[in-house]
Amino acid sequence: MNYTEELLKQPFVKDARKILLRSRDKKWSRRDPANLRGLCLHQGLDANASASGTAKYDYGPNHIDPKGLPGLSYTGFIERDGTLWLAWDIEDKTWSQGTSLIPGDENEKYVAFCVGGDFSGQGYIGTQEPSTEQMLTVEKLWAFWKQVAGWKNNQLFGHYHFGKPACPGFTLTAFIEEIRAEKDWQDAKYDLEEVEGRQAALFELGVYKGAIDGTWSLDCRYALSKFQRSVGLDPDGVWGPLTNAAVLATLR
Repeated sequence: MNYTEELLKQPFVKDARKILLRSRDKKWSRRDPANLRGLCLHQGLDANASASGTAKYDYGPNHIDPKGLPGLSYTGFIERDGTLWLAWDIEDKTWSQGTSLIPGDENEKYVAFCVGGDFSGQGYIGTQEPSTEQMLTVEKLWAFWKQVAGWKNNQLFGHYHFGKPACPGFTLTAFIEEIRAEKDWQDAKYDLEEVEGRQAALFELGVYKGAIDGTWSLDCRYALSKFQRSVGLDPDGVWGPLTNAAVLATLR
């Protein structure tokens, strides 16, 4: 199935692939959409954020790359009026989610869309809430992916799952967590939400030699700290979202 063509058939989506500023020379690498693992939502962290303005910022020197990117660093952008501007083919592997702390590039596996606005989130005070129109579009976008890709409820993610606590803000996070509450998909052979699954994963990673008994002991915490240090994370022994993503990426 051509996901790009199917998405452009949706009435809330506009084709911006030839409208938004983009480089003539720089190109994103490509990915196989059949290997995508889910949808990740972001926020703009700017009250005046727009698809065109964000594309211009990402195109020039920016906080992600001082030399500039090929263009908008998201697959698409949702404006305050609810319009979703599609900036790239679904096959284009944008950088909106990647981090050098985790082996590999998450955006090979996740499609990312930005909701324009300045929303309060963990550790950050914003000036806005997502508009009603934006929330409706987010709901429609998620319904689209569930239908065309067969994704399950917990294949919806926020940037906070990958180390950015304030993104996409409290309101969108609440929406994501409400959807994810019905857990019917697992991104590994271990259930990393259970202690036994975490112990088994650390055992496979070679940092834990103890029993798989469901008790989070000092040995487990030491093993986790050892793993965190090996991938460049803060070795605090706490199993947070960034550590969870790093474990998944390494197991793959």
